[in-house]
Amino acid sequence: MAKPLIVARDLSIIYNQGKSNEFKALSDVNTDIFEGEYIILFGPSGCGKSTLMYSIQGSLPPGEGTLLVKGDDVYSYPPAERVYFQRHVMGIIFQQFNLIMSLSVLDNVALPQIFCNGDKQKRERRAQSLLDRFGVGHVSHKLPAMLSGGQQQRVSVSRSMVNDPKILLADEPTGNLDSVSTQQVMDKIDEINTFDRRTIIMVSHNAAHLSYAHRVYYLKDGYVLREVVNPQRKQIKPVREGETIVTELEQLARLYPYDSVETWRVKSMVNYLTQDYTFNQINRIERAISLFLQGKVDRHAMVKALVLPYERGGAEVKEKEARRMASVSARMVDHSTDIKRFRARKDNDNIFFTQHKLAERMSDHLSHEYRIKLSKDQRENMTEMIADRVTGVATDVEMNIRLMRGIRTGGLGLSESEADNITRHFEKIIAQGVDVSYKKE
Repeated sequence: MAKPLIVARDLSIIYNQGKSNEFKALSDVNTDIFEGEYIILFGPSGCGKSTLMYSIQGSLPPGEGTLLVKGDDVYSYPPAERVYFQRHVMGIIFQQFNLIMSLSVLDNVALPQIFCNGDKQKRERRAQSLLDRFGVGHVSHKLPAMLSGGQQQRVSVSRSMVNDPKILLADEPTGNLDSVSTQQVMDKIDEINTFDRRTIIMVSHNAAHLSYAHRVYYLKDGYVLREVVNPQRKQIKPVREGETIVTELEQLARLYPYDSVETWRVKSMVNYLTQDYTFNQINRIERAISLFLQGKVDRHAMVKALVLPYERGGAEVKEKEARRMASVSARMVDHSTDIKRFRARKDNDNIFFTQHKLAERMSDHLSHEYRIKLSKDQRENMTEMIADRVTGVATDVEMNIRLMRGIRTGGLGLSESEADNITRHFEKIIAQGVDVSYKKE
């Protein structure tokens, strides 16, 4: 089994430790980063993401816990050895470019090689080759001030690669760039990860960047709130089949990256229940459903909150529709509990909730909801489908296709509309029942 390249255990970074103005900028971080991964540290300003990155880089020693890079505690190195580590193992791209304005572009890129006693001709050839690769070779003779922001950042990318580092750190590398330059820089960093097989650790608060990463660590107030796997990229970190299930919540995480898991669940349910309502009404409906999902109000109170006139704090929904919303929400929450129990049994042999039991409950619920009678063979096929979906072996698209497939080939033989309705409904139940909180241990 592959070993992680970077390991943090209960890592905390403390400024002014032991003094009256002591401040813990990072608390109890536990993470494994594997060679060749593209990791994004995501969160608002001041959340601790840059602190974590610079600790990995060897500039901020742990106040508590341990941090290992390639199996070593770099903070135990003698000064000369740590400098060597920062020169040859780590490369870094800064938000502010940090180019020396009195040196040419070529000399800026070649500069790190001087400190490695590189031969002048070799270091200039290496620098020019990188500048050509990243599309700024034609300006190698100019001073940085003569370049655009996007060009300066590509020079910075070239400089970060001149010593051929194994790990590339990027601290908000597109924070000062326009959209076109941002795309160019992000594509080049992705190229370094994909083709050069370098490990990328990027600090960002731009949700548009998340699709590049293998995994995203969400930080807030110095804590890692959760770790989210990107289903669009083949994972490098070993993941057991079925350990990760991709649900609608991952899509909501992209749209609302700073919201909590509980808020995503509310939005998922509201999306299912609402149709032609105003923005203000939807906000009121979200509030009522949020209280219901948290168990703070019952169905009756939820209906009342939905029906009340807008000026009295309600959503002004017709009573019949409000009762339907409450009824559907209650049934979904009830069946999501079955999903939780089934998923929990994987890690706890004492919880007896079998695949067959789950399939029976889900089959009964879905067939009743959409008035579909299932034969013995259909129920058996449904058993397998439900188990595959709730354990993450199958995707929602694969389940949808199997619902339309013939009974003899493992399907249910449903029409396209029936399959779409059942898939959509079941995904809402999964969104309520699958644990994606990624709470730290």
